[in-house]
Amino acid sequence: MRRIQRSDRQDSPPGRTRRRPAWRRLAVAALAPLLALTATTATAQGVWVTVAPIPTIRAAHAAASADCPEGQRGTCVYAIGGSEAGIDSGKAEAYSPATNTWATLPPLKTPRSRLSATTAPCPGGVRGDCVYALGGTAPLGNSSNAAEAYSTETGVWLSLTSMPTARSGSAAATAPCTEGLGLRGTCVYVFGGSVAADTGLPTVEAYSPATNHWATVTPLQIGRYGHGGTAAPCPAGLDLRGTCVYAIGGSGAGALSSVEVYSPVQNGWRYLPDIPTGRDDGPGAASAPCPEGISNGCVYVLGGAGAGGLLNNAEAYSPASNAWVTLPSIPTGHRQTAAAAAPCPKRAKSPCVYVVSGFNDSTTAAGTTEAFAIERPPGRHRPQPTPTRPPATTAPGHGPVTLPAPDPAPAR
Repeated sequence: MRRIQRSDRQDSPPGRTRRRPAWRRLAVAALAPLLALTATTATAQGVWVTVAPIPTIRAAHAAASADCPEGQRGTCVYAIGGSEAGIDSGKAEAYSPATNTWATLPPLKTPRSRLSATTAPCPGGVRGDCVYALGGTAPLGNSSNAAEAYSTETGVWLSLTSMPTARSGSAAATAPCTEGLGLRGTCVYVFGGSVAADTGLPTVEAYSPATNHWATVTPLQIGRYGHGGTAAPCPAGLDLRGTCVYAIGGSGAGALSSVEVYSPVQNGWRYLPDIPTGRDDGPGAASAPCPEGISNGCVYVLGGAGAGGLLNNAEAYSPASNAWVTLPSIPTGHRQTAAAAAPCPKRAKSPCVYVVSGFNDSTTAAGTTEAFAIERPPGRHRPQPTPTRPPATTAPGHGPVTLPAPDPAPAR
């Protein structure tokens, strides 16, 4: 495993390929015409790949994708904080799909578990994108309002203005700012979570890197914590446009199946079709291209816990059809996990959704990292088209594929 050294350099390292960040791609995709259909459930083909395990076994952590730090190349999956053997951790690591290796990064200034993360432009004139680490549970067990941002250009964590509301078990996403609140450009949204006694918060706050300002926006319609959250194109048929923020499942009165969508343009939340499997206890959520045969970007929700306990199922919501599809099951159950979208291992032009570490049974965390390959891998047969109705209860797909873990690289 390689250790990344801190660097004050602002320029891109030689040979690094700069990729358009996911939030920019989503904003562009949201401009495509959308077709409103009746909500339903279908199945989707795909394949799960087991990749190099994360070096630090953890749960209740956060993940995001961004340009790789110095020493890696392409787009990386970042894993931040969490609980390591019951102790709040500040560790940060980055997975490079191009090399199927993990690198150790500088730790958070404030160790935290049950935090949230997203990628957005850096604040304060710092070049490039940053991975934001927001809220969580601090080592003394109190909810935190800490906000930090890791610069992929400099390899340094930046301390930000604290969130107005301390919270743990929240979700975060990046979308255009709501106008008229002292915000400008692209914003980081933090929504839901819990302050104490595991009571869900409806509070939503937005941070503008351009103005270094937090503002409170319209709250969720239901308080929730331990939920999934991401940004994706706005759904069809609701008179919304651009990029929206999604809040999926979580804890309220038990494991929630309700889903809400926030429009920065309208500064309001609306309900969407329920997720087929209600889930809480930290499912992973990410935005990525849809499975074959489904247009526009999709919202992926992976793992968590439901009425029957630990989940290994995966589902995706298509904004274009306002419908959920069932994906092939994850080889390993994950709860208190985290997810992010990035290129597939060794296949830079193919998209994957990664689910990283977490509890794999009722009491034991594992470093297992798995990736859902959205596109058909080379040499595999093309799946037959699947009907959009009636709803299906099983998910056909190929069995899991395991990539061997690489030999550890010498420390620098």
